[in-house]
Amino acid sequence: MDTHSPSPEAPPSATIGLAPPRLDLSALPPRMQRELRASHVGETVAVALYDGVAGATTDPEVLRFAASHRRVEKRHLRLFEAVLPPDKRSAPMAFWRWSGRMMGGLPAWLGPSYFYAVVAGVEAWVDGHYARQIALARKLAPDPALLNLLEACRLDERLHARDAARLDPAPLWAARALAGLAVFLSRVGVRAARWV
Repeated sequence: MDTHSPSPEAPPSATIGLAPPRLDLSALPPRMQRELRASHVGETVAVALYDGVAGATTDPEVLRFAASHRRVEKRHLRLFEAVLPPDKRSAPMAFWRWSGRMMGGLPAWLGPSYFYAVVAGVEAWVDGHYARQIALARKLAPDPALLNLLEACRLDERLHARDAARLDPAPLWAARALAGLAVFLSRVGVRAARWV
């Protein structure tokens, strides 16, 4: 299998043209506020993940993939920045950005199979994470604009996972192991981001 063959252009993002919801954060339950903080951290890490690729590889397909998907993650981050004022965001943002750069840079340096496996694994997990947030929002804060934001981001993350899996459908066992570690660290990061 040739993991360097040209891939189709990324499908349009579900968040193109999406306006940030106007939320009264003080009216949201504390649990939902924590979820929004975790989502802001997650999108910060995602942008940094793709930033970390640039200095770690010269593979043109990996670089193209990273640039294309970074644009979508940057849009997600801008939406969450519009919703969540700085005083409501996680405190150790420099740590989150560093973590993202490592999560993208290390697998890109190891090779395309590692990079695509990590992206596919993490983005598939993020798809499920957003699904759980949507279910919680429907129960605690059923604001249609908030639900639309979460669902649009979820659809984009699902496409990112599929794009990566399509480029390397049978990753090396070591790449799968690294992807498993990245998913575990993502779970830990989300739990921490809800509180710090």
